Amino acid sequence: SSSNNHVVHNNNNNNTAHYQSHNDIEAHHVRPFQNLPPCEPVDIQFKDVSYCVSMGFRKGQKEILHKVNGKFPGSQLIAIMGPSGAGKSTLLDVLSGYRRTGVEGAVYVNGRIRNLNSFRRMTCYITQQDQLQTLLTVLENMRIAADLKLGAEISKHEKESIIEDILTVLGLYEHQYTITSRLSGGQKKRLSIALELINNPTIMFLDEPTTGLDSFSCNQVVDLLKQLAKQGRTIIATIHQPSAKLFQEFDQVYVLSSGECMYQGCTNSLVPFLQSVDMPCPVYHNPADYVIELACGEHGMEKIQTMVMEMGNGESTDWFGDKRKVLKLEQLRKKYPLKKIIEQNDNLHATSQWHQLEVLIKRGIIKGKRDATLTHLRIGVNISIAAMLGFLFIDAGNEGSRVLDNYNLLFSILMHHMMATMMLTVLTCKRSRIWDHLKITDREFSFFSVPTEMGVL
Repeated sequence: SSSNNHVVHNNNNNNTAHYQSHNDIEAHHVRPFQNLPPCEPVDIQFKDVSYCVSMGFRKGQKEILHKVNGKFPGSQLIAIMGPSGAGKSTLLDVLSGYRRTGVEGAVYVNGRIRNLNSFRRMTCYITQQDQLQTLLTVLENMRIAADLKLGAEISKHEKESIIEDILTVLGLYEHQYTITSRLSGGQKKRLSIALELINNPTIMFLDEPTTGLDSFSCNQVVDLLKQLAKQGRTIIATIHQPSAKLFQEFDQVYVLSSGECMYQGCTNSLVPFLQSVDMPCPVYHNPADYVIELACGEHGMEKIQTMVMEMGNGESTDWFGDKRKVLKLEQLRKKYPLKKIIEQNDNLHATSQWHQLEVLIKRGIIKGKRDATLTHLRIGVNISIAAMLGFLFIDAGNEGSRVLDNYNLLFSILMHHMMATMMLTVLTCKRSRIWDHLKITDREFSFFSVPTEMGVL
């Protein structure tokens, strides 16, 4: 097919797929999408959120988050910062709804208690590790995501228009026929974002999107997120230790230390806040690095508690810059009437189970064709087993005294087909189970579709 020809062409002749072009995304010039409707801003607030995990039998529980509070306004790029083990990813998981067991407190969406089913339809979650189908091209990944996310009522032409629009804006259009495994780190991260943009989420959660990227790729990804936030999306990302330039790209920052909020507000207000609590940031020092040093306790644990008390564990809004944009719950409920945020729809999947199964089987066939090693192993194993059984039970069917041998032959054939299929499924399942688990949680396809696809293939 022409698609496969493009793949071969890219694999053999286009070595630039290994590297990011400086023209992939023009800095600060990401145009609005033409085929995606504009997003209405969504405010997220949370109060007294705690999260506990079990330490094992008779070992009790450990509290990871300690009654934290926070306000994340709409159309903002928000960073959740803190040292390792501070609870950044845990808070992100709780806010996104991926963690529900052991969670206490309330999460509000536009002033109302979060309805998890409605909330998941307007959100997406992008993990730290890019969970992509590496044997597929960029375009094939996008088409599969569009078939699963958009539903059958959207025509093929409309889906192709949306895909082309997203790939163009994110600087991936020139690489649409490139195998995903050949993309650079920054391109893979942009592809992860592109896949989630297909159903136009209003809220995007990202777990350390800059991890493993060079400085140029980091700037590209964060600049892209900044532009997406300006188009009406609420973008919340955990980030470990950004550079000073990268730190200034974020609109708001939320700093955690041992599960408590040390600071919440504008990035530009962080230095004045530190000055107000007698912990001035040294001249020519990256404020992000300095606040992480404070959060680690390098300057004393009492300073952490001073900052937590000053912020009211996230309740204070004194450092948000324009405080008029930080609305109370009652004001948010007035601004966003109920009919605009709740749509009664019990079906959380965009397509039927049969359509999901059809798409997944097509995906599996393409991957099987591309992964020639596995196909050759299957053929070789079957030929070897057939030759061995044929040699052991030769002429067994012509002798009445060897009836038991016939039974043994049939049993051996049955066990071979069962165990060979089972082991191949186990070996290949490990590589895709994380991706499939995330897509099941994101309601792209049902739990029934995944094992059925594996059984068919």
